[in-house]
Amino acid sequence: MNPVSKAKRVCNRLLSFIQLYGQHLPLACGMLFSMRCKVVLLRGTINGGDSLSLLYAGRGKNYHYLLKHLFEECEAVEAQKTVLPAYGRHLARLEPQADVVVLDIGWPYHRLINRNGRYLEVPDWLNMDLELADSWEETVRLFRHTTRRQDLRHIRLQGYRCEATSDPAALERFYDTMYLPFIGSRHGHDAVKASRRHVIRRGRQGCLLQIFQEERVVAAGVVYPDDGVLFFLWMGMPADCIEDPPRAAVSALYYFGIRHALDHDLWAVDFTGSRAFLNDGAFRFKRKWGAVADDSFSPSSLLIRPQNGRIAAARFCQRFPVAARRGGTLEGLFLGLDETIDAEWLERLNAQYGCEGIDRVTVVACSGAAGPGDPESAFVEGNVRVIAAGLGDFADHYAKQPAVPWP
Repeated sequence: MNPVSKAKRVCNRLLSFIQLYGQHLPLACGMLFSMRCKVVLLRGTINGGDSLSLLYAGRGKNYHYLLKHLFEECEAVEAQKTVLPAYGRHLARLEPQADVVVLDIGWPYHRLINRNGRYLEVPDWLNMDLELADSWEETVRLFRHTTRRQDLRHIRLQGYRCEATSDPAALERFYDTMYLPFIGSRHGHDAVKASRRHVIRRGRQGCLLQIFQEERVVAAGVVYPDDGVLFFLWMGMPADCIEDPPRAAVSALYYFGIRHALDHDLWAVDFTGSRAFLNDGAFRFKRKWGAVADDSFSPSSLLIRPQNGRIAAARFCQRFPVAARRGGTLEGLFLGLDETIDAEWLERLNAQYGCEGIDRVTVVACSGAAGPGDPESAFVEGNVRVIAAGLGDFADHYAKQPAVPWP
């Protein structure tokens, strides 16, 4: 095709696009240039007692979760309110003061920002679901060993039983006295409350599972079947149980929910979304029941970049392993700081964080030395890749696609 024909073809496509969508372009441009964004430099103490300076930039979607999950205590050293196209100048000015940078820009802008691969791309949400076996005995074998040994035993000892109801009055009581107190206590500012009407409608289409201890309801949840899958939509507890829950009450809700799905000839249970931080309580609880992690819940990402040469950044990576997006798959990413990465260490890692759906694992073995690591000590074994790094270059391996290839 000659240059003239090629130019005409491009112009025709552009004209067709404008004819189809031209009336929406002013609105789209207005939204882009007025989309609110904040840039905040935080300093505080992370879980474990180490200090950290974190620079957050984004639309606030995950801001409160990060504060609650990452920090024991913190303060905002500087906060700037801006719009999306203008956040970069504040980011560039404050970045030298930060150990870790987190961008929470959202879809589709995170793809444009990270086109050069400077940031680690972490899903803001993962989906967690369990495909049921043909029988209850086979389904129980999908649970983790500790769940079968401990949780199921406590459910029996506590004498829990389950009753399913679609009564509107019971659903209203659940919403007011269990769901609202529970979600407010657990999620605070990060809570996204479902409307009363929506919860009651779904509860009537599905059912409310109520967990009884003797004659008292200690936990409950709305489940909804769709296309052979039982969705765990909302759960709650009485206000006086939230701070000190009866032992294994939430486990009982999951246990009886899975049994309910199997009894009604459904083929899977969808536990809905969990965070991609692998030490998040909800993620670890759902994986106990054999749930598989799947990157289908949200297209948005958190973009994370620790700074080379900073021990605080290395401690952050060590304490907060993540499931990262790598080439269309989920990859567990860990950092070992001054630790011997051997078969025993990797076995403990798998016992603590292993989850179906996270297909590969990368461990950045950071010596803590100022210089780069010894590349001769990098190796790949099965689905685990170990990469040697020093404090001076660990972030390059953490944030970018590491140079050591998979077989």
